[in-house]
Amino acid sequence: MLVGRLPPAPLWSPPHEPHGQGGTGMHASQDRTPAPERRAIFLSYRRSDSSPWTGRLASDLRRYFGKERVYLDIDSNLPARDYVAELEQALFSSRVVIAVLGPQWLISPGGQGQRRLDDPDDLVRLELETALRHGKALIPVLVGGATMPPGHELPRSIETLSHLQAVKIDDTDWPYDFGLLLETLERHAVVPASEPDTAPPSESTLLAKRRYERRLQASRRRAFDALTGTVELLRYPIIEVRPEAARVSFHARRGGAVSADIVDAEPGYSTVLLKLPSVKTGAVAGFSAMLAPLTNGLSLVATPAYLAWQRRFAVGFFDNVEGVLEGRGVGEDSSLLPGVHAWRSRRREV
Repeated sequence: MLVGRLPPAPLWSPPHEPHGQGGTGMHASQDRTPAPERRAIFLSYRRSDSSPWTGRLASDLRRYFGKERVYLDIDSNLPARDYVAELEQALFSSRVVIAVLGPQWLISPGGQGQRRLDDPDDLVRLELETALRHGKALIPVLVGGATMPPGHELPRSIETLSHLQAVKIDDTDWPYDFGLLLETLERHAVVPASEPDTAPPSESTLLAKRRYERRLQASRRRAFDALTGTVELLRYPIIEVRPEAARVSFHARRGGAVSADIVDAEPGYSTVLLKLPSVKTGAVAGFSAMLAPLTNGLSLVATPAYLAWQRRFAVGFFDNVEGVLEGRGVGEDSSLLPGVHAWRSRRREV
C-alpha cells in the first residue's frame, strides 16, 4: 500500500461547510500535537455519495475491531462538543484512514456549480490532505461500482490518491471483499484487540487448560480461514465460530472441548493458540489416593497418558493447519490413535 506525503503546508482553518451538508472534516492549529497512537480506523466519506455503504462498512468493522476503534462522524462525536475538533483528534489518533469512494465522489456538485473537491474548504478534501501530509496509511475503498479517479481530475494536493492501491467492495460479494480489506488493514498493523482470559482458575475442578502454540507465515485472516477449514475437513463437531475474535471451539474426538485462537505475531505472521482441557495433577493424585485400595494405583497412569495424547494431538493439528494453508489439505487425524486412524482410512477406501 503506497502512502503519499505532501510537502509541509500550513494546517487549515475551520471549514465553512455545515455539518449536515458534507462529509467529515477537521481543523488544526499549528501548535497542536498529534494524539497518541490508538490503532484506530478513520472513515472518510461523502454522505451524499456513499452513506449507505459507509454505514454497512462501519458496522462490519466495529464487529471485528470494536466500536471504539472505528471512527464514524455521525455517531462517534459527543453532544455539545466542537465536532470539527473531535474529527481532527480522531484523524490524528488513527493509524489508517479509509476513503470510501462512491459513484459520485469525484463529481459531487457544490455551490455555484463547481465540484466540491475544487473548494479548498471542502471537508472531504481537507481530511485527505491532512492524512497525506501526516503520513497516515490511506486506503481507498470503492463501493457502488465506483472506479479510481484519474490523477489529472483531482486537486493537486490529493493527486497522490490516484496512485494508491484500492480495495473494491461489491454488494454481491461483500463478505469476500471485506475479508480482503481486513487483510490490507492487518498489513498496516490494525488488528482486533486481544481478549484476555479473565476466568479465574478454580481449585474445585479437576480440569485446567493447557496451551500449545505454533507460528504461521500468514495474515490473521488467512490463518483463521485455514484453521476453520482444518476443523471442517477433520469433521470435528463445531461448538462455536467467532470470526471477530478469530476463534473456533470444537470437540476433539478423545480430548473434549478444544478452543483455537489466531493472534498476531510480527508483520506477516500469526500464531495459532490451542487450548485443551487437562487434568490437574495434584487433584488427580489426591483423588487417586482415595481410590488406591480399589484400583491399585492404576488411575495415576491416566494423567501422563492423557498429556502425551494432548501433545501428539496439538502437533498433528498444527501440521494439518499448515497443510490447509499451503493447499495440501489435511493428513492424519491426530485425535485418533495411529492404528485407529489407519483402520478408518482403509474403511473409507473400501
